[in-house]
This record gives sequence, C-alpha cells and structure tokens, in this order.
Amino acid sequence: MTNPLRRFPLARLSAAFLLVTACWQVGARVPAAPGDDPAEKQPGIRPLHVWDEQPDWITSLVFLKDGHHFCAGTYEQLLALDARDQAASKSIPVQPGYVKALALSPDGKTLACGHYQAVTLLDAATFAVKRTIGDHAGYVTGLAFSPDGRQLATATEAAETESARVFDIATGKVVHVLTGHHFPVRAIAFSVDGKRIATAAGDEERITQPGEVKVWNTADGNELNSFSNPKRAATGVAFSPDGKYLASSGFDERVIIYDLSKGKAVSFFAGHSRPTNAVLFARGGSVVISASGGRARGGNEAKIWERDSGNELATVAGHAARIDAIALSADESLLATAGYDKRIAVWDLKTVWKSDSAPGKSATQVAAKSPEKAAAAQPGDKAKAGTKPPIRVGMIGLDTSHCAAFTQALNDPKAAPDIAGFRVVAAYPRGSADIVSSTERIPEYTKDFRKRGVEIVDSISALLPKVDVVLLETNDGRPHLEQALAVMKAGKPLFIDKPIAGSLADAIAIFEASKRYHVPLFSSSSLRFSKQTLEARNGKIGPVQSCETTSPCHLEKTHPDLFWYGIHGVESLFTVMGTGCKSVKRTQSTSTDDVVVGLWEGGRVGTFHGTRSKGGYGGKAHGTKGTLDVGAYDGYRPLVVAIVNFFRTGVVPVKEDETLEIYAFMEAADESKRQHGAEVTLASVMAKARAEADKRLRQLQ
Repeated sequence: MTNPLRRFPLARLSAAFLLVTACWQVGARVPAAPGDDPAEKQPGIRPLHVWDEQPDWITSLVFLKDGHHFCAGTYEQLLALDARDQAASKSIPVQPGYVKALALSPDGKTLACGHYQAVTLLDAATFAVKRTIGDHAGYVTGLAFSPDGRQLATATEAAETESARVFDIATGKVVHVLTGHHFPVRAIAFSVDGKRIATAAGDEERITQPGEVKVWNTADGNELNSFSNPKRAATGVAFSPDGKYLASSGFDERVIIYDLSKGKAVSFFAGHSRPTNAVLFARGGSVVISASGGRARGGNEAKIWERDSGNELATVAGHAARIDAIALSADESLLATAGYDKRIAVWDLKTVWKSDSAPGKSATQVAAKSPEKAAAAQPGDKAKAGTKPPIRVGMIGLDTSHCAAFTQALNDPKAAPDIAGFRVVAAYPRGSADIVSSTERIPEYTKDFRKRGVEIVDSISALLPKVDVVLLETNDGRPHLEQALAVMKAGKPLFIDKPIAGSLADAIAIFEASKRYHVPLFSSSSLRFSKQTLEARNGKIGPVQSCETTSPCHLEKTHPDLFWYGIHGVESLFTVMGTGCKSVKRTQSTSTDDVVVGLWEGGRVGTFHGTRSKGGYGGKAHGTKGTLDVGAYDGYRPLVVAIVNFFRTGVVPVKEDETLEIYAFMEAADESKRQHGAEVTLASVMAKARAEADKRLRQLQ
C-alpha cells in the first residue's frame, strides 16, 4: 500500500533529483502485502441521512451548537436540517446569490452567512435577520468568528487589496484590512487562541497560477508568514486546535501541512485524485478531514487521515460531483458533506474513531509523540511496574488564577499523600465570551498550560474522553449550567468553582441535573476551608449566636451583585452559621460598600460586609463560649484537599441545601436592594427560581 503522505524534501538537493523524487512520490506504486489493501483496513462508514435533489449546488455547511441541527447554504437560501430527523427541514431566504460561507458564533447564538456582496447575521435559534455587516465586492467566500465572538473575519473574491478584512461585530467597522494577496481569498480562519488569522488564496479561473497561504497577527493585521507551496489555487485553510499546525487544500490535489513553529510546510497528503476544496482538523489535531472533486477524472470524496503518518482511516465516496463543503459536529460524531451534485449527506464517524483509537493503530503512536499528549495518561495506558496510574483531571475554563494554582498542586511530583495520585492532563480553555477580565487571560493561561504539559483541546466533548473527573473553572457563572450538563451526561464527577452559576435558577438546575444523571458535584469558595472558620463551625466557641464577615466585593454587571466576588465572604458566613437563614435586608449599598443582614432561625443574626475599597478577608463569630476571628484566606490548598477527597470518595463536603441557601441569600440581597432595603424571604426567591430552573432544564434538554 502506498502511503499518501509526503515530506517536503530538503532544499539543498539538486533540482533534477527533486524532480525525479517528486514524480516517484506521486506516481509510484509499491506491491501491497497480502491483506494490506487500504479498503480492507478502513472501517465501514455509511450515511445516516441523505438529502437529494436540492434546488441548486450546496456551497457551505455548518453545525449548530446542539450538535445535530445544521445548516447548508445554496442559491439564495439557507437550508436548516436535523441529522436525527430527515423530514425536519426548512428553508430560509438569504439573498442575493449563493451562500458560499457560513460561520457560527462561539456562543452559538449568531449565524453569519456570506453571499453575494453581503454578510448577513441571523439569530441561530429563530433564523431572524439581526443585521448585515460591511460592504463587499463580489462573493463572500469565507467567514470566521474570533474566539471571543467580538470580531468577524471575511474573505471575498474582490480586488486583492481588500479581499480579507476583520470587522468589529458591535460597531460593524473594519478593524484590519489584510493586504498582501495577489489573488482572490477563498478561505479564512482564526486560531483557537485568537492571536492569528490564516487565509488561502488563488484564482480558480487561472488554473496555471500558484496559490497563496498567509498567516496574520490579529492584534495589528501584519503578516506573520507567507507560504508559496500550493502549486495551484489554495481553496481552504484550518488551524489545528493547539495552534501548532496549519492545513491548506487546493487545486493541486494536495493537502499541505505547515509547522507554524518552524514557519514552513513539512508534508503534504497526496491521497486525493481531484482538487481538494475543504479541510479541517479533528481528534485534537492528530486527524485531518479533506474533501475533493471538480474535474472529469478522479473521485469526488472526503478522506479522513492521520496528520503525522498519512494513514487513511476512512473514505466517504457518496457524491456524484464536486464536494464543496464539509462540517464536523462539536462532539466529532457526525460529518456533513455537500456539493455540486445537489446532495447533502450526514455520516456517523463513531466507527471511524473506534478504529482510530484501537490498540496498535498509528493514531495511538502519533499521540505518544506529542509532549502534551504524552503527559496525559490515555485510556489503556499502562502504569509503571508497582505504581498506580493517576486519576486524570480535566479542566474547563482557563480564565482564573485558580487554574494554575490547582494544577501546580495536583501535578507536583512531590505532592503530599492527601492530594497525590491526581493529575491535570487536559484543558478546554474557553471561558467567558464577553467579560474582559476573563477573555484577556485565556491566551496567556493557555500558553502557560501547554508549557506545563497539559493537552489543550478545542471543545468540552473532546475533553471528556480524556479524563476521569472535571474541574469546572470558568470564571463566568452564566455558561456553567450548559458546561456542567455536558460533563454530567458523560458521567464524570465534577467540582464547580465559584460562582456555581450566574443565577439562583441555574444553580438549582445544576443540582436537579446532578440527581437526574446520578453524578456527584459540589461548589465552594476556598474561604470555607480556612482553619478558624472551620473551628467556629465545629463548636470551638459553642453554638454560634451571630457572625459578621468581610470580603472584597467587586461587581460584575453580568452577575447579581454578590455572586462575582462577595461569594467569598458570604461562604465564610454560612460556614460559621450553617443553614436556616429565613430573610435578608440590604441595609447599605453604595459605590464602595454593601451590607447585608440575614435573620436565622432562633433569632440568630449573620451580617456580610462587602467592600470595594481597601480591605481584605476577615470577620468575627460570637458563640456561647466566646469569640473567634473567622473568614481569613488560608490559600487554595485546603480547598484542593477537599476536592481530592471528594473525587476519591464521592462524598460531597458541602451539601446541596447549604450551597443553594448561600445563593438564595445573595439573590434575596439583590431583591432587597431593588425594594429599597425591604426584608425579603429566602423562600420567596427560591420559589421563583425553582420555576425558572424547570424552564431552563426543559430548554436545554
């Protein structure tokens, strides 16, 4: 069997030798050993559904956030389809011209459609038109949202000087014009960290002209790399999830792989027999999917192959004409293909991935070569003689200082017995889409985690098969419910860092889902586990009659006032007082201070003072046997110990009712503020939130 992957030869070899070598590489066949037919080794792959006889060519595809609904672009309309139900489809007018490019915003709420001289933004749920962005000459041929959702990169077949641009979505203004191409830009992509943009260019009408692939700095729009390897027009471009590699498709029938750290092309895949029109990465970047077609001879097919070895894992050959678009669902279980035969097909890739991960397959060998993946124990890995493999910890959200602190403690080879045996092996870095203090941290933290040997993945669905337990660290509480649902459906125990959610309703929904999926979880501030705070809880000063705690209380407009940072002091208060709070009054609320007084059963009183001026953590607990300073910050380690013990035993250190009462206290404090300091019962806010929680779960499930 001939291996279709080719390495670019060294520059110092003679031109004549290179010519001979290149001819042999592309055209030679070697005798196959018995049983070495690639078709025999590839797993069977059949379409789940096929939509034939569409009105016109299908020129673009994209999966929506739920992983089974997807959209296909054709002439002056968008087709909305369901991979689970072939009959569930509808058509949405998008005019004028072919919809040649589609992109979904990172939060899954906005669908960008590129067509003739226009980019139209649609609501991804209702398909109502939100607005248009920019003025464009000719067809829009490529679209890409920045990872934070604030920018949209566009490619057009316009004059070369403005065929690639970056727009600010909020204002619609041009941020950068990426100048330097000599041909129309056919495709555009953002790197996962958002720092780079890649473009592919070429003239499909002037087939003797070479293609161009370029990489740009997102910050200033300057060119970082320029590759002249495509012999004909370049048609597609994609970054690997870790940002190390770039892949391009083109009219020269190849898919070229570039090592961005070396700044050069390192190999190309020659397994297609027609021009390659689209390319994307899968399986964390170790696998590439490419599609071809468009000339009289050769196959109209999509191929799934290993990046490093070139081994073909599967071939999709269900089209009678050029495949012009491919799309992969978020969990990588479904592949959609479409093209000029007016056919749309969805393929089940589960058998491909099962074969890909089987013992002895080269995909496993490729993973072993990666420093990041080598650090992450994979299923089936054997421990060294006499040792037990570590529990694999996954992390969601790299936008808080807790991430590095927890990882440093868990991955310490000299970790003490109370936390030993656990290792953070993989992380999905995405956190908040719109909180600047979070989004600005992600690139730096992602880089730091790579240095620590932690594998970076591009989705939660890619993370879950690699880990045993999960730390949900996203600083923004609003996406926690959806993130936690994905983890619970996979049956992975999880710790959810503060705040557990962006609303009391979502906090309730998380615990309801935990019961439904029989997955244990807990959430807590590190302040709960401070030594003297626990001593007060455990009776050192007798039954506690009252307590006052103080902590910083910075506000974040997307969250209730105390959720964002006041949670630390409120958690200390409840650690000392326990459950049983009945009502709350917001007695002070200024630009610098908040004071909230809670009335507990038996007339006990708990007071939280949040400050936005100078001040740290502290407080006093008053019991029948004396007074004790409480509420101090003793570092992250006590919390890490509690998390590890939870993962080991399945016993939660903080019960559901106490956590929900904490968030009801904070929600009632906001309601009291709205009512100008009136007393608000926790029962009233809980009743309202439970109704909302039921609605939220029905929407998401």
